[in-house]
Amino acid sequence: MSDEILESLRELYAGRYWGLVGIETVSAEPGRVVNRIALRDHHLNYNHVVHGGVISSLIDSAAGGAVRSTRGAAEIAARPHATSDLHVTYLSPATGGELIATARVVKAGRTAIFTEVDVVTGAGKLVARGMVTFVIGASPPASAAE
Repeated sequence: MSDEILESLRELYAGRYWGLVGIETVSAEPGRVVNRIALRDHHLNYNHVVHGGVISSLIDSAAGGAVRSTRGAAEIAARPHATSDLHVTYLSPATGGELIATARVVKAGRTAIFTEVDVVTGAGKLVARGMVTFVIGASPPASAAE
């Protein structure tokens, strides 16, 4: 099952925003996803450290993948989820060749799913922590023809 989740996330993100930024999913299992980004000059700010927006994108992508890994395709189609709150605590400047985000679902309810994400450098230094809440949309109203 983990291989299926991993492949579906890779396929989903290819060519979309995450892929354009350079984010890739390296492992996935129900409720847990690890994403990484190989850092390039265009990911850096004027201080030559990773731009905060890159880190927040990495956090959001990993958290979204962790949520998606707990929901079936039909369930997502019927009641899609979306980020409703993204909180990032930047702990130290991020430098080096890559960043790795590990996300896990903390609690899944009927209308919201809560996640936590740690972001580390390739050397294992913790650079940021994120908490992301996803809202689950309501089911569409039944058609009058039904």
